[in-house]
Amino acid sequence: MCGIIGYTGADDIVRALAGGLEKLEYRGYDSAGIAFAEHGRLRVIKSVGRIALLEEKLADVRTDARCGIGHTRWATHGRPTEINCHPHLSFGKKFAVVHNGIIENCRKLQTLCENRGITPVSDTDSELIAHLLELNYEGDALSAVRRTAAMLEGSFAVAALCSDAPDEIYAFRRSSPLIIGVGKGMCCLASDGCAARAERTYLLGDGQYARLSSRGAEFFSHGKPAAPKRIQTADAGSCERGGYAHFMLKEIHEQPEAAARTIEAVGNRRLRGEVLYLGCGSSYNAALAAIPLTERGTGAEAHAVTAGEFLFSERVNGRGKTAVLLSQSGETADTVAAAEEAKRRGYATVSITNVPRSSLTRACRRNILTHAGPEISVATTKGFTSQAAALAALLTGAEEEDAVRRLPFAIERALGCDGDAKAVSELFASCRTAFFVGRREDCGAAYEGALKLREITYVPAMGLSAGELKHGTISLVEEGTPVVLIHTDPALKDKTLLTAATVRARGGTVIAVTADDEVAAACDFTLRIPFVPPLLSPAVSVVPLQLLAYHAAVRMGRDVDKPRNLAKSVTVE
Repeated sequence: MCGIIGYTGADDIVRALAGGLEKLEYRGYDSAGIAFAEHGRLRVIKSVGRIALLEEKLADVRTDARCGIGHTRWATHGRPTEINCHPHLSFGKKFAVVHNGIIENCRKLQTLCENRGITPVSDTDSELIAHLLELNYEGDALSAVRRTAAMLEGSFAVAALCSDAPDEIYAFRRSSPLIIGVGKGMCCLASDGCAARAERTYLLGDGQYARLSSRGAEFFSHGKPAAPKRIQTADAGSCERGGYAHFMLKEIHEQPEAAARTIEAVGNRRLRGEVLYLGCGSSYNAALAAIPLTERGTGAEAHAVTAGEFLFSERVNGRGKTAVLLSQSGETADTVAAAEEAKRRGYATVSITNVPRSSLTRACRRNILTHAGPEISVATTKGFTSQAAALAALLTGAEEEDAVRRLPFAIERALGCDGDAKAVSELFASCRTAFFVGRREDCGAAYEGALKLREITYVPAMGLSAGELKHGTISLVEEGTPVVLIHTDPALKDKTLLTAATVRARGGTVIAVTADDEVAAACDFTLRIPFVPPLLSPAVSVVPLQLLAYHAAVRMGRDVDKPRNLAKSVTVE
């Protein structure tokens, strides 16, 4: 989603902000800009497109300013244009604002501004925050911040400059995260720990606001001093590519270690009774893959529903049932809203997420961390496998504990198919569509494989149950159509062989992901994986699918880590 950066200190402000924005590129964006206070006025420079285009504008900028804010925008209100790009200036150019999130009462606030003779120039809800700050300003910027924050409904993380206080940054938030770093003679803020590099880092509390200067940071709540939460951010190395061509490839190779950390962290905790899984995108796919394991492990029914659909479903009583909410970032707006709705319906709520102290962990009664480490590529990889590993550990008994603990080694071995995946990826470079199919626990992996290919190659790819292939979708299979067939359960071999034969009879090219020699022989190409108990297999079988998508995207010249129109964390519903 959108990214925020801020800095005040001795460093060149233009270079400091540009460097911070580069660290936020992975989040997904369509425009970027900076603002800084200079000689009693606020100067704004912004550009549509990649940060490299903004940096071209900044190349000749010279200033003695040492305090500023920056932003990468992912359009929600209004198209990606320079006018809609952040930072936004208030009507009298007294305040500059950058904002993540969404203001739900923006129409009401726009009417308020228009009644005061202020006509917004952009299509964004964010611009209104700048106008409200100036309307509320009576010589004390901190008081204006407090009054403005109280007027906003929705989720927001805001950083602001005031021309009357050129060495200070003001920050306030609700729901959307904002991290503040404090060091010797400097302060910084960012929406991401990788961009907030400082000796000490703090998470600005929900409903808190802060004033930052080179002298330090002050935190407030309801007009009184407040104590922020000290946090550890990721080490600098985890935010660098470390010799890999792309972050996505690095993160694919980090999966064995991430799975091992996650399994160790889950320990002897277990899920019991009927379970409803709620998530979006890859998190939903991980839940879907775990349904057979859940039903076997709990002896009760399990269901998976996308979080957004759950919000509008019938209000079934959830008492005596558990809702498990999955989100890599812990800030996915639909999933956080679904957690609140599940509590209202009486469900016991459990989160599975990678981020402690996130909005989702605060919304749920119990929390399980996946310990995947930072994920920079927009398309998640170790987020999925860590969630799958966490579910495997939560749902298996003592008799399968050894099999669960061996999952990281199986993931490591699955990475060995990288060369074959690179060769097979040529099939996707010119195809019109592609299909990923599997049965039972392989179905969720198939959905995830299709999602990865769609995300980073833009090839229309469909994931579906192999049994559904013949119910309409087979009409799309023609000569050369790639069909990826995931097979991990020996009991389903005959069905898998029939599916392979059906596709090949219509000219389709079948790529097997399997450990089974007979299935491999019945297909055109094979991406080998080690055998693991089928119910535990999604964390392993997905690895070749990730590699396949990665190499196809590289071959097609796509922007692998920053695919178009996508955001790392979707913090609006």
